[in-house]
Amino acid sequence: MMLQIDKGETKNWYLTLTEKVTISPVYFLFSFTHRLTNTTTNVILTDISSYPDRYNKFSVVEGTTFDIYSGEYLYRVFAQTSPSNTDPDLANELVEQGVMKVNDQEQPEVYYTPS
Repeated sequence: MMLQIDKGETKNWYLTLTEKVTISPVYFLFSFTHRLTNTTTNVILTDISSYPDRYNKFSVVEGTTFDIYSGEYLYRVFAQTSPSNTDPDLANELVEQGVMKVNDQEQPEVYYTPS
């Protein structure tokens, strides 16, 4: 799956994670690793879905929920019983992975006139 977000944007992500979870209570730890710099950002996101048995909904604000550079990231989502752990090595289970793209804010198009 591919997640996308623009710098500074508020976005809702809809995932199906609960069907893969084998623990309770569950907290979701998201880990984003930049594909070029290999820097990693870990954050716990709260599921705000009205129907978590069917889908999981996460509201994210780039720059507030987390602050990361533009580019492509490998993302992994872990299920865990801890509400505060941000170390993926200590999470209970990996439930999803994929690619996330972070776009720069829209830039004006530049046109060149040949001489």
